[in-house]
Amino acid sequence: MLKKLVIVGVIGFVAATALGGTKLASYIRSEIRQAREDAENSIPPEKELARLRNELKGLDKDIMTVVDQLAKETVAVKNLQKDIDDRAAKQEKAEALLKARGEAIDKAEGHVTFGNRTMSIEAAKAELREGVKVFNANQATLDTLKSTLTTRAKVRESLEKQLTTMKNQKAELAAAIDGAEAQLNELKLQQMESKYQTDDTRLAKIKEDLRKVQTKMDVEREKLKLMPSALEAPATSAPTTGESATDILGQMKTAKPEAAKSPAKPDAPKTGKLPMAD
Repeated sequence: MLKKLVIVGVIGFVAATALGGTKLASYIRSEIRQAREDAENSIPPEKELARLRNELKGLDKDIMTVVDQLAKETVAVKNLQKDIDDRAAKQEKAEALLKARGEAIDKAEGHVTFGNRTMSIEAAKAELREGVKVFNANQATLDTLKSTLTTRAKVRESLEKQLTTMKNQKAELAAAIDGAEAQLNELKLQQMESKYQTDDTRLAKIKEDLRKVQTKMDVEREKLKLMPSALEAPATSAPTTGESATDILGQMKTAKPEAAKSPAKPDAPKTGKLPMAD
């Protein structure tokens, strides 16, 4: 069946390519579809269950793909969180330093001292202004990183849910396949024990052939019973009535007796005269 399907598929591809959208091409596609359905319907349940088990094993590869992605996202989130914490700590120190310099500028008279440096108020204000710009740029970067962290944390959570779902689904599917296989084995046992069998095993074929032989013998027996009535003339039987022997004899058809003839009379003379003698 598979070989037939492959041949039909090749012929159909060539014909469909050559004929394009014609009606004949539609018929060919219909035949290919029917051949594919026939091929699928001819697959025994055992092979279909084996195929499903292989597909189930293939889920391990998909699960490992999710595991790999989840591991990468987890590490990325941890590193990003550490980077954010470090930047936030630096920003906190930078903010405190800028505020301290601003207070020093406000309190200064003529000159401002930053640590071991002394400068004019205008120079201090210019440096403070540049420090605020750097702080704001670093804060924008920090805010972007926090937004990225939120997004990646959602991705990691989604992957965790996906991994849990796939593991649960795999367990449920494995249990369903095991149940189907148990039902199939039970069905096989019932078919073996049954007089009528619908599978294609050797045992089923032997039972089917035995039923055919038995049917042929039954037909021959019936023919043997019908032969006498079909070839021999039917026997006539006397009707059974309540007639007596006298009644039966009375039904005989005999010749009727003729009536006795009277003697012939002499012809009377035509006239009243006697004949004269010569």
